[in-house]
Amino acid sequence: MASTLISGLAVAAPAMAQDQDVVTVTGSRIQRTDTIAPSPVTNVSAEQLAVVNTVNTEDFINTLPQVVPAFDATSNNPGDGTATVALRGLGATRTLVLVDGQRFVGSGVSQVVDLNNIPAAMVESIDIVTGGASAVYGSDAVAGVVNFMMKDDFEGVEITASQETSLGDLDADITNVSITMGGNFDNGRGNAVLSMGYTNRQALFQGDRAFSALTNWDPGPGNEAAGFYAGGSSNIPGTRIRGGGSTNFGLMNYDANGNEIDSSNTSYLASDRIYDIFPECGAGNALACGGVFNDGGIRGMRFGGATPDVYNYAPANYLQLPQERYNISAFATYEVNEHLEFYGRGIYANNVVDSQLAPTPAGVTLNVNLDNPNLPADLVDLLVGDVDAVVATGLADDPGTAADESVYNHSGSNNGDGTATVRISRRFEEIGTRNSLRDTNSFQVVFGARGALNENWSYDAFANYSRSAVSQIQTGNLSVSALQDGVLCDGGPTALASGCSAPYVDLFNGPGAISAAGASHISRTGAQIDTIEMFQTQATVNGVLPMFQSPAANEPLALVLGVEYREASSNSLPDSVLGPDVRGFNQALPVGGTVDVYEFFTEVEMPLIEDRPGIQSLSLNAAFRSSEYNTVGGTETFAVGLGWEVNDQIRLRGNFNRAVRAPNVGDLYQPLVNGFPSAKDPCSGGSNGSYGAATIDQTCVDAGVPAPGAAIQGNAQMEALFGGNPNLDAETADTYTIGVVLTPDAIEGLTMTLDYYNISIEDAISTVPLQTLLNECHIDNIAASCTALAGGRGPSGEMGANGFLPSLVSINVASLEAEGIDLRVDYGFGADVLGLPGDFAVTYYGGYTIANNFTPSASSPVVECAGFFGLDCGEPTPEYKHSMQASWYTGPFTTSLRWRYIGAVEADSATAPQVSSLSDSIDATNYFDVTFQYDINDTFTLTTGISNITDTEVPAIGSTSTEQANTWPATYETLGRRLFVGGTMRF
Repeated sequence: MASTLISGLAVAAPAMAQDQDVVTVTGSRIQRTDTIAPSPVTNVSAEQLAVVNTVNTEDFINTLPQVVPAFDATSNNPGDGTATVALRGLGATRTLVLVDGQRFVGSGVSQVVDLNNIPAAMVESIDIVTGGASAVYGSDAVAGVVNFMMKDDFEGVEITASQETSLGDLDADITNVSITMGGNFDNGRGNAVLSMGYTNRQALFQGDRAFSALTNWDPGPGNEAAGFYAGGSSNIPGTRIRGGGSTNFGLMNYDANGNEIDSSNTSYLASDRIYDIFPECGAGNALACGGVFNDGGIRGMRFGGATPDVYNYAPANYLQLPQERYNISAFATYEVNEHLEFYGRGIYANNVVDSQLAPTPAGVTLNVNLDNPNLPADLVDLLVGDVDAVVATGLADDPGTAADESVYNHSGSNNGDGTATVRISRRFEEIGTRNSLRDTNSFQVVFGARGALNENWSYDAFANYSRSAVSQIQTGNLSVSALQDGVLCDGGPTALASGCSAPYVDLFNGPGAISAAGASHISRTGAQIDTIEMFQTQATVNGVLPMFQSPAANEPLALVLGVEYREASSNSLPDSVLGPDVRGFNQALPVGGTVDVYEFFTEVEMPLIEDRPGIQSLSLNAAFRSSEYNTVGGTETFAVGLGWEVNDQIRLRGNFNRAVRAPNVGDLYQPLVNGFPSAKDPCSGGSNGSYGAATIDQTCVDAGVPAPGAAIQGNAQMEALFGGNPNLDAETADTYTIGVVLTPDAIEGLTMTLDYYNISIEDAISTVPLQTLLNECHIDNIAASCTALAGGRGPSGEMGANGFLPSLVSINVASLEAEGIDLRVDYGFGADVLGLPGDFAVTYYGGYTIANNFTPSASSPVVECAGFFGLDCGEPTPEYKHSMQASWYTGPFTTSLRWRYIGAVEADSATAPQVSSLSDSIDATNYFDVTFQYDINDTFTLTTGISNITDTEVPAIGSTSTEQANTWPATYETLGRRLFVGGTMRF
């Protein structure tokens, strides 16, 4: 076992052997007699995955410096139950995922591969290629390639089982069992492998951990002494209620000091904001304030102070998503003769993952009967506009003159027909949490033939069909039309006269007021079926041309010629429930389409000089691919590079790639649906807005904001519409890589690989972020951005109110850049040099990010994300990150220690001005994992280990900087110290 693991750790460049002398490395189709790849490749062996009990492969991949975490087991909101990989943080759609060098079916209309569907037990190794590889593999290989190499030549039976749990609380369990069987037949001419696996991952809620049980709000710059305070949503179980024509029921024509204000003047100073009718709100919250039901009456809603009226939505959200997975895979090869070998692969996975959010928050406009017996009398007076009655209740002072009273009278609520229009915001706890149960059935079938044509040429042809069917059941949704029916069926005279028969829905008696019958009437369960299919057929010939040989080389030109047809289709069919009438999960509309492509590709390697002083080998490699898409038309990609082997100790390589990404079905055909991006309105004050001196007040007034600087943004997220664009073009990327591989004779067993990369993507498919449009319009005064937001404000100037939503569609507008250096060190040596028995092996993966930039639009400044996190950059992108594993082998006993280091990061330029020092940075973080493995005999191996043995504290930040669990759970450990125990039995 020890020698196997040392071998796995010390490989300098990965290879998939076809025979003992010829190999094909990931990133090239040329068959070589060495294992030096033309592009930088990082290899992870099966032993490395096993020694840290890797159940889901993204857990290990995310620790590598090449990766900025995407969706994983912690991705509840945002998240969709999938596990994805994003090399260099350039997006999951720009990372091509392969299985044995062939494409795998994606998930959803974006067609991104869900790593949950790749059986971890059958992974022999994982190769990660840095930089574009579209000339070799086609579209999507812009940031790079992740290639899962499977165990396709296995003999015997292997049974593996493991159990993992959190030591502190004995929760968040993960159970994994797999059995693999394989053997040769027909005198070794054939081999067949069958593997089956089961995974069960238990749920853990944010409320189960102290750091995530409350929604942290940052107190803002200069207020560090106060610490985080308990924040949340203004959609509360007790119902927030406001007038139909303004943020409040009525506006007094006086400021907070009782001084009369000219109502025609809309440029009020901060100290002269219109004073609200509810004294509890205070002048500072005037335009954001409304009423909240309390003890059978109504009072002003508090947004500040010791007891703010906000809802803590954190506890109901998952910190670890529950998962149940079954998978089965089969592999077979059969050699008829040297000219013909058949091979096949079948993979099936059933993967069920649940996501859970707090009960539905909804802000809707409703009509209510003024004779509703449950309406508090003072509220009826407000809705009717009876100034004298309101004054008598003590809710407000007498406005004075009749002219002043007329301003107060017209709140826009009284309809004059016995009803009034109000806007309510409520957390509908009575209909339960929002759950999205995602049940995925995926399979892949590959059948191919390969063999030698003659002594110089070979061929390989295969067909690959994959299909994924995703069934989503979404519960906890709210029907707005049913809510309206239920509110009007209130038992009052007006409702009785209309013959109303719907169950009454009581919104006016605080939390829990809605009856079980009312909750059943307004709740909705929706379903959505996604079907994703991928078909790929490819034929290649691979050989050498003896007539093309450099006079200074020993080997002739090697050539690959190939043709490929590929078709990817996605269809998403939601039922009618998930339409515009529903609140809860985002609206879903049908979407479908097909992208197909015909391609020709070629790759050459030309040895230029061999066996000369200072040049053991100098070779030129190049690749070209011509593609014809049914959507974007023709594209061409190419790559060219040099490989220079100075001697057995020094090998240099340099490579240039032109890569492309054709738009997927979602990019092209997604209809406009609602989403809720985090953004801060420069026209709004308060804790959610970002009003400041840089804001141009006139642009806010022109957009319909009555008083710039007033607190008109009620939540940290705004509603907007997002959709595809059938007129998109392909993205293009230029990638440069330069590297060196060192195997010095002076230090036996040492291999070092150092690579520089630079990836630049132009015409990137993206939507201009809502925050960018807001800033460009109201801070930079860019007219085009103001035009894009036109009509997007409600009656009080708030974004996304009363059906006015900005539309953000995909366009070729963004640019991205990633630049950095990767270092890999493998060192295996005898422990006797330290006076110890046995052997040592060390593997180090390190990465330094020089730049990670993006430009969201042509008029936007460059956003720098290397070393930052936050509203613009999202997940932390440390400048330096490493993962290092050291193992000590003493007979049957193995001890391994892994050190994961994540460099310090700071809040990005969009986040830093809005937060205190509590949230403006995250210190460098270290995690240590230890594993003990014992070969009891040739049949059974016992493994136990502890991850995060120091129980490193979770870096906590405020909700202004993140969206999940007051931290970045995909980057940092949130489950504390964890223990796993496992065993492997072989026959």
